Amino acid sequence: MKNSWLANQKVQTLLASLYKDSADNDAANRKEANELPDTATSEEFYTAMRKVYMAVGSDFGNMLYALARATKAKTIVEFGTSFGVSTIYLAAAIKDNGGGKVITTEFHPEKAAKAKQNLTEAGLIEYVEFRVGDALQTLKQDKPQNVDLLFLDGPKGMYMDVLKLMQDQLRSGGILASDNTDHDGLQDYLAYIRNTDNGYISSPIHTKRGERHPAHEVSVKV
Repeated sequence: MKNSWLANQKVQTLLASLYKDSADNDAANRKEANELPDTATSEEFYTAMRKVYMAVGSDFGNMLYALARATKAKTIVEFGTSFGVSTIYLAAAIKDNGGGKVITTEFHPEKAAKAKQNLTEAGLIEYVEFRVGDALQTLKQDKPQNVDLLFLDGPKGMYMDVLKLMQDQLRSGGILASDNTDHDGLQDYLAYIRNTDNGYISSPIHTKRGERHPAHEVSVKV
């Protein structure tokens, strides 16, 4: 990876710092969300999680980079920026592919602002377009076309809605990558993308993050 921007010392140092900050502070920052009543809405939950990274691990980040490089991606849509950890992996691939855009969506302005700082520090801001607000609305405006990779990593209950919004824009041979697919409420979504009648060939995978082995799904549109 000598010629990869992902291997750049500045980028690796930044990622290490972000992962350390997540490890040191996420548990405490989840306290507000943990204290919400059972009747809390999804918006209230994600507002309470506004200081929590919810970032992909380095193993899956490397896989996202590899998928984007292998498909020579020029247009990537990311649902769920958070603080921009996964965006760094995707934007590094776009840079190494010779240019293009990661169109990334984030509900909370303060998270989007921090992600912009991180992408600027990584030297990748020119390869990222930020859309702040409800992704189902922001992605309707100037809808991305000929998408090479669609990455879903926002609220799990919105995976199907975002896919339905964007699947006509995902090109044949394009990649659909879904994070945290072992979470509750994704059974119908997984059944949909695993049914070849719906136009995808899909495979579950697990990566390692500390003591955890989070589940993901990687699918190709046929």
